[in-house]
Amino acid sequence: MEVILTATVREESGKGAAHKLRANGEIPAILYGKDNIPITLNSREVQKIIADYGTSHLLQLKLAKGKRTSKRPVLIKEVQADPIKGHLLHVDLFEVSMDHKVTLTVPLVFIGQEKRPNDGSLIEQLMYEVEVSCLPSIIPNNIEVDISGLTMNKTILVKDITPPKDVEFVTAPEEALVAAVPPKVDTEQEATEETEEEVATAAPEE
Repeated sequence: MEVILTATVREESGKGAAHKLRANGEIPAILYGKDNIPITLNSREVQKIIADYGTSHLLQLKLAKGKRTSKRPVLIKEVQADPIKGHLLHVDLFEVSMDHKVTLTVPLVFIGQEKRPNDGSLIEQLMYEVEVSCLPSIIPNNIEVDISGLTMNKTILVKDITPPKDVEFVTAPEEALVAAVPPKVDTEQEATEETEEEVATAAPEE
């Protein structure tokens, strides 16, 4: 499915211009490629795309400059947001070549929890994304990790999962993705229980 992001070439620059854009529901951005082009994006459109597809999805940038419009394949390189309010402040995009591989991070999705043996272990997610290399046209939306057979004190590493066809993992093979661990014990509560047990079982002196 083709996802289109609209943009216009930005003529003005500086903090004042950026503040004016944001006040009008737009955000400044940079398109990196053969030439670095300052552009303007619609804030709501960018937020919706990120919410629906994440930041690793191939986009078609519909770029307008005056009366001329061009279309370019791009990926989101970086997103800057207000740490308190969460409002988007700036976006970096980079233009890709469809016949050259790109390296980027893809989110992990863990499946099979309901099929795991009931051995009392808890699932500890150690990584939330992995780095992959592939052509822009086959970037996976996510990488599935099946944990249905994961038992107590076992770990799934990058090398234990198979990437989609023509996709290579860049993340090191020995990196741990998820583990099944024993339930955590509240040491303070355990110490209190031990003390109470000692008091209860101690024989009173005659």
